[in-house]
Amino acid sequence: MMKKLHRAALVSSTLATCFVASAQAGPMVWASMGEDAYRLLRRAGAQLEQVEPHSVAIQAPAADGRVGTRNESVYLMQVDEEALPRLSHEVHENLKKCGGFMLHTSRAEGRKVVAQFRDAAAKQANQPAGVSYGIDDQAEVNALMPQLQESNIRSTIVKLSTEYKNRYYTTTGGVGSSNDLLTTWKQLAAGRDDVTVKQFTHPSWPQKSVILTIKGTTNPGKIVVIGGHLDSTIGWTNENSIAPGADDDASGIATLQEVMRVLLSSNYKPRRTLQFMAYAAEEVGLKGSQGIAADYQSKGKKVVGVLQLDMTNYQGAASDITMITDYTNSAQNKFLKDLAAHYMPSYNVNESRCGYACSDHASWTNRGFVASFPFEAPMGDDNPYIHTPNDTISKSGNNANHALKFAKLALAYAVELGSDGPAPKADTK
Repeated sequence: MMKKLHRAALVSSTLATCFVASAQAGPMVWASMGEDAYRLLRRAGAQLEQVEPHSVAIQAPAADGRVGTRNESVYLMQVDEEALPRLSHEVHENLKKCGGFMLHTSRAEGRKVVAQFRDAAAKQANQPAGVSYGIDDQAEVNALMPQLQESNIRSTIVKLSTEYKNRYYTTTGGVGSSNDLLTTWKQLAAGRDDVTVKQFTHPSWPQKSVILTIKGTTNPGKIVVIGGHLDSTIGWTNENSIAPGADDDASGIATLQEVMRVLLSSNYKPRRTLQFMAYAAEEVGLKGSQGIAADYQSKGKKVVGVLQLDMTNYQGAASDITMITDYTNSAQNKFLKDLAAHYMPSYNVNESRCGYACSDHASWTNRGFVASFPFEAPMGDDNPYIHTPNDTISKSGNNANHALKFAKLALAYAVELGSDGPAPKADTK
């Protein structure tokens, strides 16, 4: 996850030193980022060129529950590519507020992305046309939910975080984890002729995203997406770096995989199409999800809802689920809170803000799709060990009890949205 920042006035000496010590700058790349990340880079002396400030309106729920907007500063610039891995690490370590970044192929593309965030702001409170947020599939959800197993989630987290030194998007571990996940998902889908499992190839790096599709029976043109990112990092990450990424984000992949397993093994057949996605290259500017969301937008695919699972297994506060309110859709966020209240009434659900481009939901929001991001804890109480060699399952008590809560929420979301559409002919008799 591209995450958090501790004190806005504090600049890490590590970050500053890495720029001073660099004998040769890396290539200059286009990036957009939140104000805190930008100021961190500027104070540390990173090479920045052609900086453009922009203002983006985002949803800001008030204390009385009503949804308003507030403006956030976003900066588009050229930056030394060598600075970005260290920025990702220092953003997590040194400031309290979220400050991710997105990479772009050109200034024109960067400007388009920022403009799309401005356009999306007006839609972030709206329920998409033709989508019902009614809770009307209780029998199906209640039959499936007890089949979710903590042990399966735990086993997948352990596998992903121990079988590879890291899952970085350019390393053999990054490539191998994608190929192995493809095989695992194909095994889960065996015997289902309505299910396909494919990799999404990204032309500029070797790690591929993985997508499992359960084709809808009567409303297949409408798509529900549940995703998380497969890659891991410790900042500057190379072939031999130890970046287990148990929580960030093996936990999210393990959570959605368990939902997928239950739906497939129970022979659940959605009316809408369900897609489960393991994104490549999230930690380096949301590159994988940006590519997929852009592809879906260009092809006119009708995605009716997106759920992001990025870090689900570290319970850093008393809350069970924290809904991220910025760069997400407030109507769908309410739907998720309603699902939790209905199916998991004992859960404590609260809200927090995450900042610009902190995870893959932002890629979908940017392209005009409805996206939500339930998170493991309020910002500042989340896992302090991510982006280090210590992001292991031991930091979550060697269990996946917290992640199981998110699996229950994701399953309810998948069935309640996935079951909508025209009834099969057999149902009308």
